[in-house]
Amino acid sequence: MGTCMRIVKNASTRSLRLFRPAHFGSVGLLATCLAAAYAAGCSSEAPTSPPTDETGGTGGTGLPPGGNGSGGTNVGSGGSSAPSSGGAGGGAGMISSGGSATGGTGGSSGGTGPVSGGAGGSGGTGGTSGTSGSSAGGSGGMTETTGGTAGRASGGMGGRGGRGGNGSGGAVSAGTGGSGGTGGASTHMGTPDPSPGCGKSGRPSGGQVSVANTSLYMFPTAYDGTKPYPLLIALHACGNANTEFVSLTNGTGLDTEYVRSFPNTPDSGQCWSSYSGDVSRILSQYDEVLNNYCIDKSRVFAIAHSSGAQMLVNILSHKTDAQHLNLRGIAPVAADPYNVAIPMPVLYIDGKNDNQRSADSAKNTVAKFRASNSCMDTSMPYTAIMQCNSTESGHPLVDPGCIIYDGCAVPTIWCSHNDPSYSGTEHGVPCFAMKATYDFFASL
Repeated sequence: MGTCMRIVKNASTRSLRLFRPAHFGSVGLLATCLAAAYAAGCSSEAPTSPPTDETGGTGGTGLPPGGNGSGGTNVGSGGSSAPSSGGAGGGAGMISSGGSATGGTGGSSGGTGPVSGGAGGSGGTGGTSGTSGSSAGGSGGMTETTGGTAGRASGGMGGRGGRGGNGSGGAVSAGTGGSGGTGGASTHMGTPDPSPGCGKSGRPSGGQVSVANTSLYMFPTAYDGTKPYPLLIALHACGNANTEFVSLTNGTGLDTEYVRSFPNTPDSGQCWSSYSGDVSRILSQYDEVLNNYCIDKSRVFAIAHSSGAQMLVNILSHKTDAQHLNLRGIAPVAADPYNVAIPMPVLYIDGKNDNQRSADSAKNTVAKFRASNSCMDTSMPYTAIMQCNSTESGHPLVDPGCIIYDGCAVPTIWCSHNDPSYSGTEHGVPCFAMKATYDFFASL
């Protein structure tokens, strides 16, 4: 009877050893003991949830850029009679590729990022088969492979993995996903959404159309009016002409791969100080470009500086106006906090010691984006943006100081730099900004 009590005790704690006890010689003895326990008024507690090993265990949690997707929490022994069919995808993170294969829990899962693969759930078909029990490392970064228009995985139900991991495969026993890198971005065109202006006319004479003190549109050399191009809207700083971003974007890829729109404000000092009038002009010019030129409506982006950056973030606080522009992503430099009304992929740039803004301006602005983008409080260094030499006297080396927040619905990056640009104020557009902006937009 003492032997029976030990067996019943094991049953109440749901030990898997109950099903294959090494010290009992027959199934009949096990059944006899259990029957005796039941007759004496004992009963084993039913499990409160189904065992997770029937589908290979739960997937690991994906990490932000460069992290390792951890493997399943349980050894995938495949239930009582067969190997598992692959754990579910990782939970947190941004964009990733790879995924768990049939036969084991795998690396960082895909699913919402612009990549191929995806974490295979039970019966999923995505991911690369693991053959030896170890998961392969990935090339990672912001590199895209064969993702569709929204980066949907080609197999299984994908979770969100870490931005970097391209982990492939995985073994039956829990293993770790491939580690991610910080590789360069590739342009993701997806399936264009042509604007009404496609096919109306070819490239304007001289490659630009302007109305003095009002607007300027510039077109790539290859623009022919039939292929939809992304649109870049650039809002200038107070006291600057609307051509401020022309020279800043020339030679960066933004000039050859985007139609560029440079609105102007007639407000005093050329500062964006009258929201109703300014937003009306911006939306009107946006409509004009889409109705008369060939634009991919799904790839509209905006950059802005100082007063223009404040205007851009203010637009995002007005939901109807923000939805009208339908922006895919933004990169404002030195804005101020507004209650952002919609999720928005953002590369926010500000000087660590910007003396043209209040001490808490950058922190509070980023907090608004974190709230709208459902980010966690935690972050990690974002190393894809490299150091550069300032254009200021002496050309000191600039640390971009970038971090990326964890768990966000859309990418949320903050660069708190030390470039003394703008006459030593740290209020200017830093040396890394245009390349970083190009790479960020290309990754979305």
